[in-house]
Amino acid sequence: MDTTPRLRGLARLMFGNPVSLVYLALVVAAALFALVDMAFVRHEDASFSGVWVVLLTAPAVFPLWLAGDAMWADSGSPQWYSIAAVVVAALVNALLLGLAHRGLRGQPAPHGAVVSGHRHTHRHGHR
Repeated sequence: MDTTPRLRGLARLMFGNPVSLVYLALVVAAALFALVDMAFVRHEDASFSGVWVVLLTAPAVFPLWLAGDAMWADSGSPQWYSIAAVVVAALVNALLLGLAHRGLRGQPAPHGAVVSGHRHTHRHGHR
């Protein structure tokens, strides 16, 4: 089975519309702000600059973090996992925003679309 069309469809939904691109740009900007704040600004107390990244990737980031806590119950999830969870959550949210954008514009899913998975599309007029 050739997965290339499916991957192209997913990439188009995540990166091929203005809504997802603006969202991903906001996440990258918030992450860069947090990194600069962490590296170059001295704080007497903890900085809350990383909270913006978490808020922008919510709600998808929370189940991923809970899964990490379950996998590393004794020691807590490692930092690399937390960063990977934020990246995956941002991509999932971008995908969902791409689906919403396509749906609101009234564009039908192409034949064999990622969303339909080739199931039940004949009953709805798609061939």
